[in-house]
Amino acid sequence: MNILIIDDEPLILNTVYSHIRKMELPVDIIDIAGSAEDARIKMEKVYYDIFLCDIVMPVEDGISFAKWVLERYPDCKFIFLTAHVDFEYMKEAISLRSFDYVLQPAGKEELQSVLERAMMQISIERKNRELIDAASFYSEHEMDILDGNAMRYFTGLTKEDSFIRRLVKIRMGRWIPDMVYYPFLIQIIKAKSPWEEEERALLRSIYINIIDEIMLPLHTQNIVILRNDTVGNFIGLTIFDNESAADQEKLHDRLENMRLLFLKLLKMEIAVYCGDFCNFEQLRDMCGQLLEEQKNNVRCVSRLYHVGQISGLSGDGQSLEAKIASWKVLLNQNHLLEFRDSLLRFLDYFFSSNDVNREIVMKLHQNISEMILNCMASMNISSADVFDDKLSYYDFMYCWNQADEMKATLKYVIERLYEISGMPDQDVIQSTIRYIRQNIDSDIMVSELASRVGRNPEYLTRIFKKSTGYSLKKFIDMEKMDVAKQLLTTTNLPITSISGHAGYANYSNFTRSFKQIVGCTPTEYRELEKNDEK
Repeated sequence: MNILIIDDEPLILNTVYSHIRKMELPVDIIDIAGSAEDARIKMEKVYYDIFLCDIVMPVEDGISFAKWVLERYPDCKFIFLTAHVDFEYMKEAISLRSFDYVLQPAGKEELQSVLERAMMQISIERKNRELIDAASFYSEHEMDILDGNAMRYFTGLTKEDSFIRRLVKIRMGRWIPDMVYYPFLIQIIKAKSPWEEEERALLRSIYINIIDEIMLPLHTQNIVILRNDTVGNFIGLTIFDNESAADQEKLHDRLENMRLLFLKLLKMEIAVYCGDFCNFEQLRDMCGQLLEEQKNNVRCVSRLYHVGQISGLSGDGQSLEAKIASWKVLLNQNHLLEFRDSLLRFLDYFFSSNDVNREIVMKLHQNISEMILNCMASMNISSADVFDDKLSYYDFMYCWNQADEMKATLKYVIERLYEISGMPDQDVIQSTIRYIRQNIDSDIMVSELASRVGRNPEYLTRIFKKSTGYSLKKFIDMEKMDVAKQLLTTTNLPITSISGHAGYANYSNFTRSFKQIVGCTPTEYRELEKNDEK
């Protein structure tokens, strides 16, 4: 703690300072000031917990100074030093809630006793504030704390069930044994935007309002347990007593209505995973099954699922084996693009099945990744040439979590291999150049070019630059400028007309591009060419 002694009498000031220095008190700083103004200057650098201040001082008395300090620092303690007990002074000092006063000359024992009491009170008040702050924090964040620990319980990280019991008590008003629970899990497939951390309370209220409205005819109590993400996924518990438990078909109808309502009101596409009726002791295992069910839904389709429905890929395993064998043949013959097209067609069919789960997707991805890595080895292509900041090796190996991500990743890797292998499609490049020259008077878009030659824009740009040394945009601009230069030197057409023949609808854009590429304006170029002819 820090102490400031204020007195206009140097003898008193130094005496009190000397006394306190000799006391065994938990003090960090002891400072002295000869006036209120001097004290203010010291307070600019140090926070003082206790002030020992003379009441009667010139310019500004101790009472006025104490008022100024306590308005700004209400938690500090004032001990007034006075040579005589003046009733009016002390009445005003008491009205300031000053801690105590000491009659001068102050004895060392009396001074130490007063300081110890002041320090004890400061310590108690600080601990009380910490408890109040902790209670306030818990009150403000109680639901988030309960949600987090309830999820730890459901995921097997703890066996402590008091947090989920607390959630039930809050909702029900009291703990009621032998209640019937119907758990369900909501997975947000698509939403307008992520939720911020400070919006969790609002999100919970929105969810509860919707669920309460949906379940109103069933006379239930409902709980929402938010998961630790910014998407808004949650576990819901619908609670019945033994006598009024609804049948599962009615609940499924209600939850399907909720799925449609989420789409209409919140613009959210959701998947709903439904459990079975259970008691409190069975609740943990049932919620664990729902979480596992969501992991298995790699297709992420917005619909209603019942626990255990996503069970595995039934069908002809031999057809998949035959497909893998045919892919190996294509890779052995370096037919990478044919392999890509065949693989993507199969994945579209594969993920359209209702019986696809995570384990099966992992096995399929393992087969495909092994083929691709073997192909890289046979072509002497390093993984560092394929995987970079845009797509890491880790992302490639774990892309099976979602169907769309897996398809996009495999497509990218195969096309990257095709590019690196030194087999750019010359027919595609020549077709691209031919189309550019035949349509030079148009505003040619890279996306349009890619669509006409059957390639994606990014891939076409890469192989075009590798083959010609120019980016597509640069090549188009150069071709347009060649046409413009020819028309400028061989015709008397107005420059505005020439800009149209070169595919520029805007004359200013044409002039700017011409100067950037050629180094002068179209008018200057025409004049220079005429002078050269002379």
